[in-house]
Amino acid sequence: YNIQHNFLGTILMIKFKKLLAVSEHGYTESVLGIETLGGILTAIVESGTKIPHSTSQVFSTAEDNQPIVSVRILQGPLRKKSYNSDLLAKDCELMGEFELSKINPAPRGVPQIEVFFDIKENGYVHVRAVDKSTGKSQHITLDEGKIISNDNTENDGTSSGSVGTGFFVDDKGHVITNYHVVKISRNKTKILYDHEEIETKLIAYDEVLDLALLKAKIKNKHYVKFSNKSPQKAQSILVAGYPYGKMISDDLKITSGIINSLKGFQNNTSMLQIDATINPGNSGGPIVDKSNGTLVGVATMKLSKDFTKKVFGEESENTNYGIKASQVKDFLEANDVKYNQSNNKFKIKELESSTVFVFSKSRKN
Repeated sequence: YNIQHNFLGTILMIKFKKLLAVSEHGYTESVLGIETLGGILTAIVESGTKIPHSTSQVFSTAEDNQPIVSVRILQGPLRKKSYNSDLLAKDCELMGEFELSKINPAPRGVPQIEVFFDIKENGYVHVRAVDKSTGKSQHITLDEGKIISNDNTENDGTSSGSVGTGFFVDDKGHVITNYHVVKISRNKTKILYDHEEIETKLIAYDEVLDLALLKAKIKNKHYVKFSNKSPQKAQSILVAGYPYGKMISDDLKITSGIINSLKGFQNNTSMLQIDATINPGNSGGPIVDKSNGTLVGVATMKLSKDFTKKVFGEESENTNYGIKASQVKDFLEANDVKYNQSNNKFKIKELESSTVFVFSKSRKN
């Protein structure tokens, strides 16, 4: 709950059914709002409201330390007057939904999530949710039968799409990355390889482990190999990736460090902790042994500084996590992808050639 994923994009799920009902005179013909605790429609725009119209309402969390809120946009049954009693969500039309994540840990009722509704003259509905403490936001714009916009980018001004890092695990174009990097785009994900944008296919994923397997129709020469040894505390490692996408530069960044712990957040034994710096855009990148280049783990997340500041009174420094290589082995075996083991010395150039930039949607970098 106190972890932030390191990629430029957060979880966003969209469903769409129909356009907001508007009368011929430009008034809403039903209540418009969101689903709240207990499966109730909480009205934000009343029936009979003249459009265009903009309004907002502040909501909060229902549980302590709740990291995500789901914004389900509902339209009530067609009526011409406001409702005087509660409407159940199941009796309403679901127009769309999305999730605002990375909410700082706090007691229930403390976080302030402001939900904005902006209805255009043509009936388009623009809905935006903002965490008032961090400024992070998500939004969608709904139109007849399609989604005009589903912005899945964190409000940091670095990218208009989901980006991350991946790496080849064989010479047949198989790429490992984090599932949260490709969850939104699925089969619209591309990699940048040898200065070319290459389309990929999502072969398999494990949402619990946060691993995804992509396949590109290329024959790559270099790939990351595996070790037959278990990771050790104080083991020297390298982390390769594209922090902040390509806004900083298009050169692969390689950072050194050590393994601090063989357990991840909340004693998760499928993960390990490292002190090498990882930032948004590093997600899905390889963590390799410094001496032989074999896979140690996959960069996936870091401890939130805001959380440690609130709980311990000071911000954390370089508390980062990776998925253990043993979990990647199991994932590949379960999906019939062969990997190679090696403990030979390697060249940095091989790591550079094995690591790729993963992205989807338009990019500003």
